[in-house]
Amino acid sequence: MNLLTALRPGLPILIGAALMLSVSMGLRQSLGVFMPALTKDIGISVSEFTLAIAVQNLAWGFLQPFAGAMAVRIGYRPLMMTGALLYILGMTLLCLAQGLLGVILGAGLAIGAAMACNGSAIAMAVASRPVSPALRSTVLGIVSAAGSLGALMAAPIGQLLSQDYGWRVGVGGFVIMALVILPAAWYAGRVDALPVPPSPHGEKNNALDMARFALKHPPFAVMTLAYFVCGMQSGFF
Repeated sequence: MNLLTALRPGLPILIGAALMLSVSMGLRQSLGVFMPALTKDIGISVSEFTLAIAVQNLAWGFLQPFAGAMAVRIGYRPLMMTGALLYILGMTLLCLAQGLLGVILGAGLAIGAAMACNGSAIAMAVASRPVSPALRSTVLGIVSAAGSLGALMAAPIGQLLSQDYGWRVGVGGFVIMALVILPAAWYAGRVDALPVPPSPHGEKNNALDMARFALKHPPFAVMTLAYFVCGMQSGFF
């Protein structure tokens, strides 16, 4: 059995999760292309713009555990659709921003909250459900790679629009691109109809037990620590 045949039953879910992650990660990683023109136009400093991005990262990290808990309570589809709407709202607020407050609310809080609902943790959880344990690592690698593909498209488009028509048109282009997250989240949300697989090691399916199990493995701890430097080289600043 080839890989495509094995993945076919869950392919809509996997494509939706990959597309959702690609667009959400690609757009937020490419906001730096607007920084020179944006800061000059609305009269804020570069440090104030990067403060908004710091707020985004903090909001994402702080809200991620709550997003995971909500996925259990209400399902992945409502959570991811809410995140998609927050993303569109955040980009719209940034496009209309007249000062620091608009940038913090849009690029900071709204997009940070959206990333908690549409980012890598949720996308990986969704992608792991419709495949067998034997294929899980392969699928997670493919879906996580999609997060990098988004930046390859978003950054050049944002740069071109900003240079030719101004940064607001560039961010407006990102608003349109963010609309793709809605159908992607809808298709990925089909995962709610699938049964929750039992833990392969017998742990209870709660956050504390799973965290204890994960932290027993050095590769997981190393990977977790590696994320502390992720933001230093992935924001195009």
